[in-house]
Amino acid sequence: MSVMTGPGTSRCPTPGAGRSRHRRTARPATLTVAFTLLVLGFGLGLSGCGSDAPTSSPPTVTSATPKIENGVQIFDVVGAASLEFSPSTLTARPGKITVNLTVPAGSAPHNFVIPEIPEARTSVASAGTSQSVTFTVDKPGSYSFLCTIHPNMHGTLTVG
Repeated sequence: MSVMTGPGTSRCPTPGAGRSRHRRTARPATLTVAFTLLVLGFGLGLSGCGSDAPTSSPPTVTSATPKIENGVQIFDVVGAASLEFSPSTLTARPGKITVNLTVPAGSAPHNFVIPEIPEARTSVASAGTSQSVTFTVDKPGSYSFLCTIHPNMHGTLTVG
């Protein structure tokens, strides 16, 4: 029995013998890339699915106009745990103004004071409580308010 060797002959009758290894590894690499892209796409798709639940602290409001009841301009102001007033800018017209200061649970105590208007001063409100003050401003202008416990906690009342 003679064994043939030479060009065009094969010593191993194994299927796929003589084929390039390059072609054999190309398919798994393509599948790996496709799978990776699929997983990334799925992950990005899920990242848009989140809870619409509010965060633990309310958003900060920077400016407000009052609600008016019986001719009195009323502002609801929060003394936040972040040591800022929300809103920090109040816009009113000359006349009677009420400020309702609320200090949420978990916050440090705060008060609301306008140094230029002696009657515009609340008592200190502890966490989870509120204080109110009513005063009259006849002269248009810009009035700074602050928390005397936290002097860097301030805002502006603009009367026009």
